[in-house]
Amino acid sequence: MLTDDTLREGLQTPGFAFSINERIEIARQLSKAGLRRALVSYPSAHWSEAEVARTIVKENLFDETYALGRTVREDIDAIYETGANISMHLPFEVADLGKIEESVKYASTKGGLVEVAIVNVAAYTPDQIIKMAKRIEMAGANVIQLPDTTGTATPNHMRAVIQAAKRSLNAKIEVHCHNDSGASVLNAFTAYEAGADYIDCTVFGIGERNGISDLGTVESILSLSGYETGINRAELRKLYELMAEILVRKLGPDFLFRNFPVYGENSGIHTAGTHAAFSGTFHGEKFSVNVYTGRSMIRRLLAANNIELNERDLKMLVEKVKDISVKEGRAMGVAEIVKLARENSGGA
Repeated sequence: MLTDDTLREGLQTPGFAFSINERIEIARQLSKAGLRRALVSYPSAHWSEAEVARTIVKENLFDETYALGRTVREDIDAIYETGANISMHLPFEVADLGKIEESVKYASTKGGLVEVAIVNVAAYTPDQIIKMAKRIEMAGANVIQLPDTTGTATPNHMRAVIQAAKRSLNAKIEVHCHNDSGASVLNAFTAYEAGADYIDCTVFGIGERNGISDLGTVESILSLSGYETGINRAELRKLYELMAEILVRKLGPDFLFRNFPVYGENSGIHTAGTHAAFSGTFHGEKFSVNVYTGRSMIRRLLAANNIELNERDLKMLVEKVKDISVKEGRAMGVAEIVKLARENSGGA
């Protein structure tokens, strides 16, 4: 019913990053609170992401532990090696569904559960979504995630999409709703009532831009509506206290105000991540980088600041940025990355 994505989606919160130890501590508290399903990391992004997934799987904290990646063999293998179930996201623009089907078939040979997200359902009609979803299901997906990645879907659209999916597919259906319009919880609950099997949530709703559906709010609405959530609210409160301490320490007490939908500052800020919704802007400090960044993203950031590195220096810079972010448990701003780049290139 509830899937927690705090440990993965939460890392796309503007200006934010976890340390490895913080993520494991949060995972343990999520388990105590009764969460049985979680998406915990992006193993192909950095060695620390694989370590987080591997540790959580080893401790058997959840009935279903997933790690995320692209629909390519490299990412599938990286996830498989951690022992986690395989979750994959399609690109924003699907150019070759045949190649994606081959990747899903390959993932399905690994023996675990396979989940595939059709990114940005607001951009498609229900019929278009079902055509893609049927092919992905036939290729071996056990779960089809239908995310409102841009936070622009309406409850009516989500209802229509989920109803069509339940009529047409045997796979489980998950929703992942962003909160740009303030409707993430409404959209998620509408989708659940329409037949969705799982709702993706995070603690305090943290995530890319101003986040997704808040775990505590969704749990409360489901309970009030007569659904059994299996959540221990005393332990859930401890989880929120833990996350509040981390968020306020790293982002300041005004974070929740800045994270407010529609008018909050975070609605226009995008993290340089492996699954960022928009490219955003690379000027000024309204952009943050952590372990989820990649070479193409850093290259564009540097180009916007008139810096060009060769491939060797660029690779070294990206790894240094990721290592610092993981070791210190913080995101890095544009100015700091520009400074590192100039140092690495001898002041170029």
